[in-house]
Amino acid sequence: MELRHFRYFTAVAEQGGFTKAATMLFVSQPTLSQQIRALERELGVPLFLRAPDGVRLTAAGEIFYGHARAVLRMVDEAARATRRAGAEPDVLRVGWSPPIPRAVHVPIASAFSAAYPQVRLSWQETTLPDPERPLLDDEVDVALLRLPVDVERVLWEPIVDEPCGLAVPAGHPLSELASVDVSDVLDEPMPNVGDAVPESMKRWWLLPESRNGEYPKAVGEPVSTVTELALSVVLNSVVCPAPYLYVKTASVHGFHAVELRGGPCSSTGVARRRDDRRALPRLFCELATRITAELAV
Repeated sequence: MELRHFRYFTAVAEQGGFTKAATMLFVSQPTLSQQIRALERELGVPLFLRAPDGVRLTAAGEIFYGHARAVLRMVDEAARATRRAGAEPDVLRVGWSPPIPRAVHVPIASAFSAAYPQVRLSWQETTLPDPERPLLDDEVDVALLRLPVDVERVLWEPIVDEPCGLAVPAGHPLSELASVDVSDVLDEPMPNVGDAVPESMKRWWLLPESRNGEYPKAVGEPVSTVTELALSVVLNSVVCPAPYLYVKTASVHGFHAVELRGGPCSSTGVARRRDDRRALPRLFCELATRITAELAV
């Protein structure tokens, strides 16, 4: 049984006869009839009921038709995926959400450029509150970013750990501590996070899972960026979780960076779209995972 038998069979089934199918396939009708009979002999069952006005599928033919269509779809998809892989771009667009812990993007970029000198890396900074959006919108091919991400659409692999932080205003009872537990901040008021912020990011910032789904008391005007959050912490004397490096390197003065034990994961990972079957994004992610693992040794 060869692939042409599947194509010949489905053409006859869909055209309802040998004459139309032969014309569509650019083969002679006798040749097509011989191929179908050879297929029936190999399977040991008739696939068509033949009549002067055309053909129709037998019960066995109906079963075979469903499987034949599935095989042809798989073959066509394999061909399309192979062509896409053969047409890889010479530019790989990389999104990154600074600051990156231990500046691991530098050795990753160096190693990738050394391994694939024909590919140029193009870097695009992604920002909160929605750092995965450029990846989902196909503005970048891969991205270095922190959780949360849409796990149904994004493949995310952690590459470097980072503690969760807490922005605490100066003079606050928690401001002189090096670290606090999540339970210590659940009753604290927090910034008023606006509706422009994706729900997944809002839940990361405000910890409703630690309060049985309840959000904290919101203070101040709605905010939607890291800078606005930092200003809200200072001006409204509230606290706010964030990746520790965000808190530590924030440009707004007047608050302290405290480690938040038990806070949400803020590790940086390498990500690509689940539906992206191209080789370069996958190779970049695999290399990034390997390089950062070697650096940690």
